[in-house]
Amino acid sequence: MSPSPSRSSRASSTGRSGNLKQQLARLVGIVIVLILVALITRYCGIEQDIHFMIKDQVQAIDGDTLKSANAEVRLYGIDAPELYQTCTGADDKPWDCGRAAQAKLKSLVARRAVDCTPKSRDKFDRTVAVCYTSAVPNLGEALVREGLAVNFGVGDAPGPYSAAEADAQAAKRGVWRGLFDKPFDWRQAKPREGD
Repeated sequence: MSPSPSRSSRASSTGRSGNLKQQLARLVGIVIVLILVALITRYCGIEQDIHFMIKDQVQAIDGDTLKSANAEVRLYGIDAPELYQTCTGADDKPWDCGRAAQAKLKSLVARRAVDCTPKSRDKFDRTVAVCYTSAVPNLGEALVREGLAVNFGVGDAPGPYSAAEADAQAAKRGVWRGLFDKPFDWRQAKPREGD
């Protein structure tokens, strides 16, 4: 007859097994928390600031979008005329307001580092952000103040640059010097692929 294990040996084995189960449960809990944090970060807009350095060769691809090799950012709170959009001046002559908006944005970021604070993502999965340089505290507001973009809200909420837009309208700067279709309306009339 083989000797039966002593009570202390069984208790010690049961204790180790219980300890192992607790450690495994903690590990599973930590993994679940890490997965949840990753999902919240990805889908709830928690993003790091974006810093375009001078050497990044930031391009203004239109009047409200910046792009480098590593990132594409749409300026928050504005809607600039589309690149090929034309407006009518006070003299009733068409002018390339979309190209003018792009040229102004290019000049604002030329040879400067650009910093952007993300606000959200748009339907094309671009980061939507407030951006600035050492010389321009808010690129979006500067474009609205020049009349080369309109203040853009979401739904019934007004955009953040109402005062800048009123200033541009009163001074008849940019698109406000004549007639124009708001960029959103222009896009509705001339949709691009993917819209």
